[in-house]
Amino acid sequence: MKITINDKDYVLHFGLDFIETLDNTEVIKQNGMEVGMGTQMNVGLLADYRNPKYLVQIISAALITEDSQPSISDIRKWVEEQENIPELIDAFLLQLQQVSLLVGMVNWKAVKVQNKDALKKFLK
Repeated sequence: MKITINDKDYVLHFGLDFIETLDNTEVIKQNGMEVGMGTQMNVGLLADYRNPKYLVQIISAALITEDSQPSISDIRKWVEEQENIPELIDAFLLQLQQVSLLVGMVNWKAVKVQNKDALKKFLK
């Protein structure tokens, strides 16, 4: 998946670094251990509530392996500038559904995507 922020193209990578980075955004204590829940929370809340604010952390985590990364402020601005937020959310949900590492982490059967072609815009 590719996006352009401030005239720079970025390829989003949804691998283990993505999961580790996103998990560190939400940590809970369970049985005396700290457990990262950021991936389930951000992806799950994006799917359930379709709130674009969850895209900011998801995009930031997906760019963690890039040599240079846009700021959170730049990512927020990029999200705000998108003309069709429901389609943008659909594109991300469709992309995330294809990530084998996330298969057991999210109940994809419950995720409702409105536009099944939304991802095509970001694969060019």
